[in-house]
Amino acid sequence: MKQLSDTNTYIKLKNDPTEQYYSELINYCDKGKESKILSEAEYNYIINTPKRLPALYCLPKIHKNKEHPPGRPIISGIGSLTSNLSQYIDTLLQPRVKNIKSYIKDTTQIIQIVENSNFEPHWHIGTLDVQSLYTSINHQQGIQAIYKQLTTEAKLPSDQIKFITEGINFILNHNYFYWNSEFYLQIQGTAMGTRFAPSYASLFMAQWEEEFITLRLGTDLVLWKRYIDNIVFIWQNNKENLQTFLKEINENSYNLIFTPTISTSKIEFLDLQILVNENKLLCTTYKKPTAKNSFIQFDSCHLPTWLKNIPQGQFRRIKRNCTLESHFEVESEKMKRQFIDKKYPASLIEKSLNQVKEMERKDFFKKTNTRQPQEDIPIRLILPYNPQYKKIKNIIKKTLVPYKAR
Repeated sequence: MKQLSDTNTYIKLKNDPTEQYYSELINYCDKGKESKILSEAEYNYIINTPKRLPALYCLPKIHKNKEHPPGRPIISGIGSLTSNLSQYIDTLLQPRVKNIKSYIKDTTQIIQIVENSNFEPHWHIGTLDVQSLYTSINHQQGIQAIYKQLTTEAKLPSDQIKFITEGINFILNHNYFYWNSEFYLQIQGTAMGTRFAPSYASLFMAQWEEEFITLRLGTDLVLWKRYIDNIVFIWQNNKENLQTFLKEINENSYNLIFTPTISTSKIEFLDLQILVNENKLLCTTYKKPTAKNSFIQFDSCHLPTWLKNIPQGQFRRIKRNCTLESHFEVESEKMKRQFIDKKYPASLIEKSLNQVKEMERKDFFKKTNTRQPQEDIPIRLILPYNPQYKKIKNIIKKTLVPYKAR
């Protein structure tokens, strides 16, 4: 794997460091427990890790280059030495992430923002892709950014913030993995595979935005919204000034490189195509040219009720994505053919589509209260799927009379 030849990002280790690193993890947690930052439950959760050996694999980014696709290195850290610590830290970072000015939760939120934005004839709409964000963040600079972000909001005690940044430092400097019978340590950036990585990268970007972007908001920049390393923006000044701006943001001390896509008519962002229509912006659903029909085969060994719900869920998604009914009709016909290719019954496809056609698109954007009263939260038994699941369900129903088996 050619990525491992980058000695600025990875170094080879002499042996398996798991036990040494685990001893260091215990010492870190002991300090947290002694200072009463960690509760007994949190302490036990972090140290009781399976210590599974992290493994490296690579996802080819064929949408970038079909013939020689660059690889996206992923370190599978599920059950690894730092996985529980990473989840603990992510839980503490998430509230701050959601308060970032440029924060986008999902496609639903960006649709609402875009459809409520004006767009004048001389304006430009664009996207920016941050190249290799996760692996480009310098450890020290990343930790400093997190510290500044957490202290700015002032919702956590200073000793807890210090403990969090020490935990981040521990994860970053113990991000080891196994590849081809050898052990490696990542010394630059964070792994795309550890739980806290998206929050860490988002807050790092937020710190950069506070220094480079905030002052421009409301002037040249009409809109600036970001989903981790994907940015959508609207520029109301001329193209020459826009090119100057793009050059300036690429000359930064954060090791960030932005790849822009600029247009006066349409751009692609997440799973949307955003279209300029007079002085308004419209949305329709978007798939990358390399995307294939990845729906689950209907005759596969999956829970039948789950399979039957897939068409309606997907039709709902494209109806949400499409501002205009005419776009929804075109996209739903494409999707019908995909389901047919995967052997979904024609009657199920038509029924699902007709149900979605009867729904009001505006209802997809209403906030719903998903919290249940404590006494109404059901007991969940989650098992691997088995074709004899009905027999298992009947046994549970007979054994636990008050329980409503689903």
